[in-house]
Amino acid sequence: MGVLGDEYYAAWGHLTPNPHGRELCRGMLIQEAEQPAPGIRRALGRIGRCLLTYLLLHTTAWLIIALLVPWEDSTAQIVRISLGMLAFIGLPTLLLAILASLGHRKMVPGRFRGALVAPMLAFIWPCLAASTAEPLVFELMVQLAFACYLMPVPLLPEK
Repeated sequence: MGVLGDEYYAAWGHLTPNPHGRELCRGMLIQEAEQPAPGIRRALGRIGRCLLTYLLLHTTAWLIIALLVPWEDSTAQIVRISLGMLAFIGLPTLLLAILASLGHRKMVPGRFRGALVAPMLAFIWPCLAASTAEPLVFELMVQLAFACYLMPVPLLPEK
């Protein structure tokens, strides 16, 4: 008999709830029931929140850019440009945020955010090639808002 997900006693053919997180068969311990650590679930939730927050910020910024700038391009081309900017700006930003949080678990949140502002601003260099200033300005605002206020810190909880 393998480990039951609902953590039941298997004694004398009857299943009863197991309050100790172990599986017993006829009074003998077979195997400890596996339970994910609550810290991992919380860390994955924070990383997911980090990804979703940046994606929503980026999407909102490019929606505003598409509405404000008089483009000759179609909407589909603007969406492709937005996805390209997400690849060039968003992915490095998110990788920096996640990898920096792995190395700096005990840093004060304000100091951690301050240390990440300058590197995150360096990722907006593709916007310098734009024919108008709006992509640069709005990406600058996205990076500042994410680094200074909206990035969940710390991503990984202390033990």
